[in-house]
Amino acid sequence: MSEKILDIENVTVSFDGFKALNNLTFNMEPGELRVIIGPNGAGKTTFLDVITGKVRPTEGSARFKGKDLTHLKEHEIARLGIGRKFQTPRVYLNLTPRENLEISCNRTKTVFDTLFKKTPQPERQTVSGLLETIGLSAQADVPAELLSHGQKQWLEIGMLVAQSPDLLLVDEPVAGLTDEETEHTGELLMALAESHSIIVIEHDMEFVRQIARQVTVLHEGSVLFEGSMNEVQTNPRVIEVYLGSEPSISTEEMTMLRIAASMAWSDGHFTNEQQDIILGRLSQQFAKDGQEQSTLQEELKDYLAKDIPVEDLVPLLKTPEEREMALKLSYEVLSSNQINQQKGVAYQRLLQALKLPPEVVQRVEQSVTGMVS
Repeated sequence: MSEKILDIENVTVSFDGFKALNNLTFNMEPGELRVIIGPNGAGKTTFLDVITGKVRPTEGSARFKGKDLTHLKEHEIARLGIGRKFQTPRVYLNLTPRENLEISCNRTKTVFDTLFKKTPQPERQTVSGLLETIGLSAQADVPAELLSHGQKQWLEIGMLVAQSPDLLLVDEPVAGLTDEETEHTGELLMALAESHSIIVIEHDMEFVRQIARQVTVLHEGSVLFEGSMNEVQTNPRVIEVYLGSEPSISTEEMTMLRIAASMAWSDGHFTNEQQDIILGRLSQQFAKDGQEQSTLQEELKDYLAKDIPVEDLVPLLKTPEEREMALKLSYEVLSSNQINQQKGVAYQRLLQALKLPPEVVQRVEQSVTGMVS
């Protein structure tokens, strides 16, 4: 019997009494492509945080190829062969896809080495193969900042594969992608699954149906059900807590809330009481009842702990209307508190990222100012 590549046993993670994971047990075989789904607040991101060492379990154990992860640092876990791709792509925008991949292939290489020293022939062949795999051969030598959002996602996946991990952790890879980009992402992950173990977290159920071999459903920090996609779709308990009703908040709405929360926290000077008030105010924008508001507040707290740049969030907004709403929420939060220099700088960064016409910005600011006064 082969050794499990990942073995999570009775893991609990508590944040000030709130159990983000609750006695969770999970394992997978080498070579599996596993999709993890679940409603907002189910513990999906915290689950990945435990595997990568970003969060330590309050109770329980996590093992990778038999090795205990619970006392290792993040970089030590990465060197064991675990690679993680976050929801928003993290690539060197001023470098080309080829240069991004060259750095990833040789992690001792600096940006200076990449730009000014000749790349060895074996490494060039590896990079060329990766560019073909991720579908970016034609864009290999243009700045990464010119790539579409989907192409940046593929480039980051390629950068992870370049580091030769045994296990890939991929968090919501199709958020903000077009239908064509989504289909290509599924094809890419299924191709990579021929030589890697992969865990994918996703909300897009059409995409899940495209790639799913085995599905794990999380609910309230525990495994609710595991099985094939057909079994998941027909399980009464899964239908009741997840598939049977529309999600309470869309990915785009959550992105708007995250951007506004980033503005509130840009100087880091809020007390716990002020944080709760602001998160409560933001969650009321989209939540239907007290339970949903509480769930959204916890998700926003988890997000703020990750310190994701606002420039990585804005591309997830698909329409000008969504960007305008993000601006409105952010300016409401800032206007209800004193806007100091740090918050002013953060707001200007947001405006640059949103790229809304000046007349739209002025109209939104004036409407919010009228409400606040």
